[in-house]
Order: sequence, then C-alpha cells, then structure tokens
Amino acid sequence: MFCLAAAVCLCRGAGAAGPEVTPAQVEAMLASLHPDYALYISGVRYGATRLHPAALYAGLVRAGGRDPRMPEDGPRTGRGVRNELVIYADMFEPWRTPGWRLLVTDHEYFHARHLARGFDIPVAGFDQMKTDTDYREALAWAWVARREADNVYGPLSAAERAEVAARYREHYDGFLAFVNRRQPSAWAHYGRFLPDPDSLVRRAAAAPIAETPPPADGATR
Repeated sequence: MFCLAAAVCLCRGAGAAGPEVTPAQVEAMLASLHPDYALYISGVRYGATRLHPAALYAGLVRAGGRDPRMPEDGPRTGRGVRNELVIYADMFEPWRTPGWRLLVTDHEYFHARHLARGFDIPVAGFDQMKTDTDYREALAWAWVARREADNVYGPLSAAERAEVAARYREHYDGFLAFVNRRQPSAWAHYGRFLPDPDSLVRRAAAAPIAETPPPADGATR
C-alpha cells in the first residue's frame, strides 16, 4: 500500500512540475494505475525525436519500433503480446492537469492490453485504416471516459473534459457510420462495448473540475 501511494504521489507531483515528461515518470503513472502493466507494455522510451508529431502524444510500437505512424513499426496483436510505449518529452502542454497525464497514460494502457487480448473485447479488423482507427480509438476513449467519470484520475479542466467527450464522439460516430453502411445488424454486437456518448457526458458531469490558468499568449488548448 505504501509503495502504491508513493507512486501515485510521485506521478501527480511530476505532472505538476513542468511541461516535459520522462519514461520513468510514465512508468510510475502506469504502475500507479495498473500494477500489471508490464504484462502488456515491455518498456517506455522516447520516440525518434523529443518533439511529438502533430496529433500524436504517444503511441505503441513493436519491439524495436521507432515511429507509431509507420506500419512496419506498428504494434503487434495477439494473445500475450507485449508492445513498447513511445513517448515524447513535450507530449503534455504545460497547462495540462496531472489528471490528464494519468488519463493519456491509461489510454495507452488500454490499447496495449486490448491488442494483447487482455479484455473480453474483440480485436477486430475491417480492412480500412480509418475504420480500424475509429473502432480502437472509440474503445480506448470510452475506457478513459468511464474512469474519468469515476474520478480515477483526479480533477480535469473543463477544456480537457470537453476534449475527452469530443474525441470519443468523433470515433464513435465514425465507427457507427461504417457499421450502418455495411451491416447495421452488427451494431447489436459491437455496440455492447461502446456506450452512448451522451450517457458518458452525463456521468462525467458529476466529477470535479480542476481550475487551471489560461494558456500563455499564442498557446492552444
């Protein structure tokens, strides 16, 4: 219990300390959330650069992979596989709350465990990159949205809460549209794992909101 509490304090303190993040900090966050994380994530390291690519804070790669965006470096799928987590020193903007850091780390844990068939959730492929992305991202955003509503991460800012809801709705709508075009009856199966976005927003509304200072001039949220 003491070690777990110390890990939680360490990661939350590190989250408030500054904009940069290290592999050791991310491993501390993973351990505080999921002591079993090493079953699915074999290690955490920096990507090819210290600056994160556009629209990518972190990502999974196969052993030795360097760029999560490249198919040849992409994570492996299969029961018991372990992938590596690539992070970037600037993956969190300075205005982000400690809760957001935990949430994004947990998002990657979900992906790693899902790809290793560690959940009773289908690891499906649809022969379309966008649809595969929408399906997997919708699952991961639903996972963190539920845990956000349960206050697992601590308070998020209003902007961060809105971002979680928007990301989930984007991928949920994209995947639902695909299913409705191809085989509407399949939603009876896949929809079991993807709650209605409005229901998640209502649940999250009861969680506390963090007060954060406005971003510096020229910064974006």
